Amino acid sequence: MVVDTSVILAIYFGEAQAAWGAEQLNLNAAELRMSTVNLTEVLIRLRDRQPTLFPELQQRLLSSGIRFIPPDETQAVTAAEARLRFPLNLGDCFAYALARAEQCPILTLDEDFKSLDVPVVIP
Repeated sequence: MVVDTSVILAIYFGEAQAAWGAEQLNLNAAELRMSTVNLTEVLIRLRDRQPTLFPELQQRLLSSGIRFIPPDETQAVTAAEARLRFPLNLGDCFAYALARAEQCPILTLDEDFKSLDVPVVIP
């Protein structure tokens, strides 16, 4: 299962869907993966919103058991095509590309993912 940025941020910032996101991460712990593009997106937002807690939050994320996967050329092409086909931002395009490459669903809180041609787990 590909973890979208929105799930991690909801958990770390105590947003409305944090409990649901944490439950999904626990239920799918053995199969979690995230694009390193999305990892970058999370780290930027954590540093922006929680600068004093950033080192702790970064370490927590990096040791969470999520497998972080850098995009390859095929994923870059898939992400570029997704940007033209769907209402996705750059990070979302790479979550989509990883889901296509790994043939697995995307765990997200982002309604924009509902229009994709891959399985999506959303509350």
